[in-house]
Amino acid sequence: MFVCPGCARGGDVGLHMLPVGGDVPEGRARWDFDGDLETPTLSPSILTRYTMHGTDGPREWVCHSFLRAGVFEFLTDSTHPFAGQQVPLPDLPDWAVREG
Repeated sequence: MFVCPGCARGGDVGLHMLPVGGDVPEGRARWDFDGDLETPTLSPSILTRYTMHGTDGPREWVCHSFLRAGVFEFLTDSTHPFAGQQVPLPDLPDWAVREG
């Protein structure tokens, strides 16, 4: 579980949960994880697409990145202000962290 700053906007936190390792149903994506909880690397790239419906009509939103050594590398096809930039992985919100 991680927070993507490119997907965090308005009231959304940008929280993602991706299947890593193990078995996943056929046709479903799976990411490789290096096991580092502090500065993780996931592969392949992470691509999120959806349509936002606002007062000016529908608009496609794209967030496309690599997460390498705890740093997001946002690709230029992203439609948010972080496109083409590198941004450190933010901490999880307190409510998402299990104690103990």
